[in-house]
Amino acid sequence: MKAVGLGLCLAAFSMAGWTADLEVLVLDREGKPLADAVVVLETTVPGPRPVPKAEVTIAQEKMKFVPTVSLVHTSTKVKFTNLDRWDHHVRGGLSAPGGQYLDPNQGYAFRLSGRKAGAEPSSQQRVFTETGPHLLGCHLHGSMRGHLYVTDSPWAAVSAADGNAKLSQVPPGSARLRVWHGDELVETPVQTVVVAEGMAPVRVSTQVLPRRAKAAFQQPQDIY
Repeated sequence: MKAVGLGLCLAAFSMAGWTADLEVLVLDREGKPLADAVVVLETTVPGPRPVPKAEVTIAQEKMKFVPTVSLVHTSTKVKFTNLDRWDHHVRGGLSAPGGQYLDPNQGYAFRLSGRKAGAEPSSQQRVFTETGPHLLGCHLHGSMRGHLYVTDSPWAAVSAADGNAKLSQVPPGSARLRVWHGDELVETPVQTVVVAEGMAPVRVSTQVLPRRAKAAFQQPQDIY
């Protein structure tokens, strides 16, 4: 009995020491790969954790936020910088499904001066503690929109053009998988997964309407 007990303990210790890479395939409402989806995995299983990025830069360039979707940890420093020659605001706050501010009266805003020749671009650095999706905009240019997703989980990624997101160093066992997209009108239900060595990619279907389909539904605007 002692030998069996020792063997079980060694096996448990061995499992606790290994981690796996988890691949997630995010699909839109038509079953096609969905890019720019945030994938977050939450688990309480003990084990090594990936080290979050120390700093991430979000640029304002050519009237856009670059990248359009940024993913940061609550410990990450976020540097906003204006690379355009004209002034921009950074207006941000927690967002709700449908691409609206959760509370238009809450959030943060600051101005970044336009870039001058031979000078460093205007920038500000912040650390965010409110987890979840943040909508980014500009008071001066209403067409500028971006997304910042803040998480306290070390396992998070943004899906590529092929819909794939890869999470590294995930410990074995039960975990919760959360998927978010800036174009979602309905939240994707949290999914329970059991991480195991050599497991197949996890497929997550969303109700996000593809942008190409959205364009087909838009009414033509009058031209004056």
